[in-house]
Amino acid sequence: MSDHPTVVFGLDGAHFELLDPWIEAGHLPNIDRALDTGVSADLKSVLPPVTSPNWKAYATGKNPGKIGIFWWENIDVENQRVHYPSDRKHANTEFWELIAEDKPVGVLGVPTTYPPKEIDEFLIAGPPDGKNAGYAHPPELESRLDEKFDYRVRKHNRLDGDREAAAEEILELIDSRFTVAETLREEYDISFLQVTTFYINSLQHYLWDDEYTLRGWQIIDEHLGRYLNAEYNVVLMSDHGSNPIRTAFHINSWLETNGYLKTNTDVADTFYRLGINKDRLIQMTNKFGLTEFAKHVTPRKVLQYLPDNSGAVNKEGKTDAVDWEETNAIASGQGPIYLTAKHGTDEYNRIRNQLQAELESVSDPDGHPVTDAVYKGEEVYSGSYVDEAPDLVIDQAKGVHIPGGIGREAVFTKPTDDGWHAENKRQGLFVASGPDFTTGTHDPMSILDLAPTLLHLHDRPVPTDMDGTVQQSVFATDSKLANRDVKRANVSERDRERARIRAIARDVDL
Repeated sequence: MSDHPTVVFGLDGAHFELLDPWIEAGHLPNIDRALDTGVSADLKSVLPPVTSPNWKAYATGKNPGKIGIFWWENIDVENQRVHYPSDRKHANTEFWELIAEDKPVGVLGVPTTYPPKEIDEFLIAGPPDGKNAGYAHPPELESRLDEKFDYRVRKHNRLDGDREAAAEEILELIDSRFTVAETLREEYDISFLQVTTFYINSLQHYLWDDEYTLRGWQIIDEHLGRYLNAEYNVVLMSDHGSNPIRTAFHINSWLETNGYLKTNTDVADTFYRLGINKDRLIQMTNKFGLTEFAKHVTPRKVLQYLPDNSGAVNKEGKTDAVDWEETNAIASGQGPIYLTAKHGTDEYNRIRNQLQAELESVSDPDGHPVTDAVYKGEEVYSGSYVDEAPDLVIDQAKGVHIPGGIGREAVFTKPTDDGWHAENKRQGLFVASGPDFTTGTHDPMSILDLAPTLLHLHDRPVPTDMDGTVQQSVFATDSKLANRDVKRANVSERDRERARIRAIARDVDL
């Protein structure tokens, strides 16, 4: 076991593509120092390269086929619905729970951890699925954070609305994450601290290399400097990377144009013609402080039918916008595609092979491919939920954004002033600096490798159902960590059943 506490900086959407010019210009001296004194690598996310499921993949060391969450929505073709299985978020043990069996642990800001599990010493859930109430364990910690720090999990302003107000709010939220984490680390004498900032990725999505994005990174850099010494092992990691958008490929519009998808968006179209959309409603309720009131008085069904400001229907609203009987394929954003034909039949194989070949040959209006590859689901996923997994998964090409909404006529569009200017990519970052780590550049790693590697750092057994591998070569060459055998922990059927029962008992509904 390492004698040094570990601090993990979770940086949603971070990659060297954006940071390198700022590092070279001297704007991020502490990140530069961590690179010079530590080991760095590209970190490959699971497909699709999105906050959900990648933070769950990081925390559990498992691919989405074992977690049962494949994007911010799952498409259940058998029951003809689009939904998010929130109950599965807590069905698997996260690696910091295993560290907490031996040493005090604190976790703050990680997406997909709401509502918080019970953990010693604390867990504070993160956005975007977290809420500004019921976010902390132990529960009494929440009132302390509210009173002392005016702590918020989620921001109020939108970057596609009052951009300046939203950006300033994000900078405050980023700073508060690290300030609170440091305060609680000292108070609880934490051995393992995970502090994550989600909203830096929001700045990148909407503003890319804008001055506000740089300011966000400088706040992170300043806090990082407090840990770069002989006392701490410090890890920087991201769930995926980011890159500027060249073109948006509206996958469901393409599927409909090519006869794979049949929709019925009459209700959403009527709302849109009347100037009523979900984005405008959110902006108005935020402006007048009525967001929670609007959620309570507006029927959920109505909210689902509302289109966004482009006229597209998203997530659960897609359930009633699809003519399921006449549809062969429907997609989520950023890559997953589901077929309605019965698995294993000649029709299923014919449609899947045909669709895979066609998508691999699609180019945007400028002649650039929209995919790097199109995989069959079983090539990407394994585990007990593989039967629910997407049938095809796009690995989107550099500079391509793939929205998942239904109802847009255009197949290709360019970035707009009030929309996204950067999209996720599969290459994230890993940097580790401290007394137990080596130096230099490391071969690319998988995000699934981090849970077992951090367990090994803390001398904890690695569960046999984790998909990742302990990367002993990131540790100092002459250290015990680099040379001792990896401890293994068998995962029994009883343990899996107990986890399943806990998830059902929780019955989470976000």
